[in-house]
Amino acid sequence: MPILFSIRRRAALSLLAAACLLGGTVARADAWPSRPVTLIVSFEPGGSTDISARAVAQALSVELKQPVVVENRAGAGGRIGTKAAALARPDGYTLLWGSGSSLTAAPAIYPHQEHVATLVPVSLGATQAFVFVTNPGLGVRTVQEFVALAKREPGKLNFASAGAGSSNHLLGEIFLAATGAPVVHVPYKGAVMAKDAVIRGEAQLMDEVTSPLIGALRAGQLVPLFMTGERRDPAFPDIPTAAEAGLPEMTIQGFFGLLAPAGTPPEIVARLNAAMRAALTSEPVTKTFGNLGFTTVYSTPGQMAARIAEGRATYDRIVKARQIRVD
Repeated sequence: MPILFSIRRRAALSLLAAACLLGGTVARADAWPSRPVTLIVSFEPGGSTDISARAVAQALSVELKQPVVVENRAGAGGRIGTKAAALARPDGYTLLWGSGSSLTAAPAIYPHQEHVATLVPVSLGATQAFVFVTNPGLGVRTVQEFVALAKREPGKLNFASAGAGSSNHLLGEIFLAATGAPVVHVPYKGAVMAKDAVIRGEAQLMDEVTSPLIGALRAGQLVPLFMTGERRDPAFPDIPTAAEAGLPEMTIQGFFGLLAPAGTPPEIVARLNAAMRAALTSEPVTKTFGNLGFTTVYSTPGQMAARIAEGRATYDRIVKARQIRVD
C-alpha cells in the first residue's frame, strides 16, 4: 500500500506540474503583448521592405496597444536580419517583416539557409511589381533597344542588384536568360546603392519594386523599360508590362509579409494574424501603400506559406538553368 500510494502521489504531482506549465504558457500567451514588439527588417532604411514595414508597424502598434519598433539589420542580401529573426526567442516579441528576396531568392542560391524554412508565416502584407530601369544617358527607351546595345557592346554594360542572391539579382538573371543580353552583374549593398549607381551611370540596368524608384522615375533620373505586373500601374500608365514588352515569363510580383520564429505559440500567431487583417485596412496603411504603388494583401498563414513555396520553386529553376553560383 505505501508503494502504491507513493506511485499515485508521484503521478498526481507530475500531472499537476504539467498542468501548471501548460497554464503558465497559456497565461503568457493571453498576456501578450505586455511590452514593445521588435519588427526586424533585413534591409537598409529607405528600401521597399523598410518602407512597407514602417507603415504596417505603426498600424500594428494601434491594434496591439504596444509599440512595434522597426529594427534594421541589413547586410548579406537580407540574410543577416532573417537569421536573427529565425533564431530569436519565440515569445512574440521579435518578428520579421520578410520579403520575397530573403524568403525565396536567398535560399535558392545560398547554402546554410535551413533556418528560413523554420519561420512561421503569419500573413502577407503587400505585393508590388518590379520595374526595370536604365540610365537616361544610355539613349535607349525600350527593352529591344537596350538588348541591341548590349549585344553590340558585349560585357560593357553592368546590371546592378541589391546583392548576390537577392530577388532583383535573380529576376535580372531571368531577364538576361530571356533576352540573351551579355550584361555583367554587379552586386551592391542594398537597392538604394544599386539605384544610385544606375543614376550615376556606373551601372546601366537594375530592377526593383516600384516604391523606392518613384522619385527618380518622376524626376527623369531613371528611364523605365517595363514592369513585371500583370497590368500597367495607374501611377505610371506609360510603362509597358512584361508581356507587352515581349517577356511574358517575367510577370512576377515581389511580396512582403509578417513571420515569427519557430515555436511561437499558436495563440500569438492567431492574434498577430487578426491584427494584420485590421492593420492592412487602416487608413494610414491603405494611404501609404496607395501612394507608393503597393497592393495590400492580407492572407492566412497557409496562403503565405504557399506563396513562399511558389517563389522558391521559381528561383530554384532559374538558379539551376543559369548555373548561378556565389562565393
